[in-house]
Amino acid sequence: MTIWKSFGASVTGPKHIREGKPNQDSWVSFHRTWGDGIVVSDGLGSKNFSEFGSDAACRAAVCAARNCCDADEIKENQNILFDRIKSNWLSFIAPLDIHQCSATCMFAFRFACGIIWMGMLGDGLAAILKNDGTVLSLTEDKTESFSNLTSALSKNTTSKDWQFLALQEDLCRAVLLCTDGVSDDLMYVDKFTHDFLTHTVNFACISASRNTRDMLEKWPALKHSDDKTIACLYREETDNE
Repeated sequence: MTIWKSFGASVTGPKHIREGKPNQDSWVSFHRTWGDGIVVSDGLGSKNFSEFGSDAACRAAVCAARNCCDADEIKENQNILFDRIKSNWLSFIAPLDIHQCSATCMFAFRFACGIIWMGMLGDGLAAILKNDGTVLSLTEDKTESFSNLTSALSKNTTSKDWQFLALQEDLCRAVLLCTDGVSDDLMYVDKFTHDFLTHTVNFACISASRNTRDMLEKWPALKHSDDKTIACLYREETDNE
């Protein structure tokens, strides 16, 4: 019998602690009869209400997934999900200024029909560890950008702004989502994804979350001032007695 579980952690960056600002990252997980999932969002640091925007993005994605859990609709058009995330987000942040709530959004949903959907709007890292040990990942490519602007939820967001990947769940062992406070410091994305997931999914969920938090709090690399968030969705085989 296959059970999907999740764990994660989010820590406030030293810069925000010094400035008395809240953690602008958010994450959420869910496990329902219709599916399982994780969502991660990074509120853009220059915006006054970015922590509200990231929280709203996570809730908006979960609500959109629930409304898109019909198998036929999933197979036909993932753009429906993107549209519902945006509309939900706009509703949740009202009456705050949209431009002051900008946030990225990453998700991984396992639907009961046996499909895993992974999507990313903005920067960060979304990666799948397959059963054969290979890694499939989504990262924002800024090589052709004239600035450091990051794609984020807004009233002008369209399906073209999203990156997307779909996979049969029986090919997937685990999914990793992390904000740019983590991903920007990774020299070898696939190796980090493989090593972190293969090691951490062997722990119980509470222990995995605790170990992840400890790792983030002791993060040694260049972007250490940033808020950091990691969330994981993984499968566990159990004896069905």
